[in-house]
Amino acid sequence: MAALLAPLVFLYHLLSRIFWSGLNDRNVLTLPLNFAINFSPVFVWLLIFKNAGLIPKNIRPPIHVALAHHLDTFMFSVTKSPLGCLLTLALTTAFAWWINLRWYQPQQKPSFTPLSSCSADSDFEMSSLDGSIEDSPKDFYQENITAPADFQDHPRIGSLEFIPAMSQFEVSENTATINKKILQSISSPSGYRPYNCWVWVPPALLASSWWLLNFDHWMSQPITVPKDMVSWFSYVIGHFCVPLFTAIWLYVFHAPGALRLFSFALGAQNIAGVITHLLFPNAPPWFITLNGDNGVASYDTEGYAAGLIRAPFGTGTHLVTQGFHKSPIVFGALPSLHSAMAVMCFFFVAYYSRWTIAKLGLFFFVVLQWWATIYLDHHWRLDLIAGMLYALALFTVFFKWRMHRVDEDFINARLRYDFVNGSTMGMRVFRNTKLQNFFDPLS
Repeated sequence: MAALLAPLVFLYHLLSRIFWSGLNDRNVLTLPLNFAINFSPVFVWLLIFKNAGLIPKNIRPPIHVALAHHLDTFMFSVTKSPLGCLLTLALTTAFAWWINLRWYQPQQKPSFTPLSSCSADSDFEMSSLDGSIEDSPKDFYQENITAPADFQDHPRIGSLEFIPAMSQFEVSENTATINKKILQSISSPSGYRPYNCWVWVPPALLASSWWLLNFDHWMSQPITVPKDMVSWFSYVIGHFCVPLFTAIWLYVFHAPGALRLFSFALGAQNIAGVITHLLFPNAPPWFITLNGDNGVASYDTEGYAAGLIRAPFGTGTHLVTQGFHKSPIVFGALPSLHSAMAVMCFFFVAYYSRWTIAKLGLFFFVVLQWWATIYLDHHWRLDLIAGMLYALALFTVFFKWRMHRVDEDFINARLRYDFVNGSTMGMRVFRNTKLQNFFDPLS
């Protein structure tokens, strides 16, 4: 009987750990409030988008039909506009070099305030476990190298069947090993960066964007059924799932605060994008395909799913088609939020993930998403590079303004054995087990 009930007991204990680890010393009221704050920019973006149709048509700006098409030809068509292509290449390369030099080059001094110089009345002031000592995290760690045996324990979380537990000695030794690696990283000439951090990705993507977009454009022909299926999956399913999975991954595997940064950056870029759609509306490629450069566009024009209607998925295609017909912003081609969202996910994964395969996977998703939007006749290459620039601008703002503070708070919490603020969701769920290090970005 005990053997039959063991899986149910395991499931109960796992769900209990997920619940209490999610609360993380908060209560059931502050948790949803914190969630609402974290995702407020995304909610604001969706609110603006959904209610855009309420804006009186007589006060909305004129729709630019052929402008994006002509600019796209000027910037990307080698045969029709070689000088425009050379100019675009020169500008993107020079801008990429400049932002890399200005914002993404490793600093020549530690990005953290030197912990060894923190005084008792500094920002890093803290109390020891018994409340009798105030010191910097580094000094505290050096004086308390052996972690308290129970600093990861929780009064409501018990053992987890089927997963090997660590002894108190193993917990202490594991923590000491990781903290030594943290101190070595902090003392490096360039300062702290997450393990395997590809901080060079934003300028590198900008520098290579012209080549990648023209490759995607070249790959958009001919039209085939397998391509229809892949593009549908990327444009519809990937567009929804990749940002969602990126948010979940940041929450489960990375420092408290990383998810909020992602949500704010993603929401801010999308708000900027949808405001641009409202103030500077441009026709997408499918409109030119149906009506030509001289076609008459109005705010009564219905949306069109374009290449998505070719996908061999009856129900899915019907739902997508109806969704595009009812879209409140039909002429929101420039910038492409499909591009911006994919790129923002890639930037965060490139910065935080210690797994190279995850970084490469997101890079290929960006290239695939760019290809899908071109293949489906939904966006110009101009729209895609503009979406990337929106993502680049917002990521750079948060990278310079807040990202290092999130890293710093996480590191300081680890050095002073503060498991509430120095752990990821996955670490809290699998605390004191052999799986804990799998969810630890510093292990």
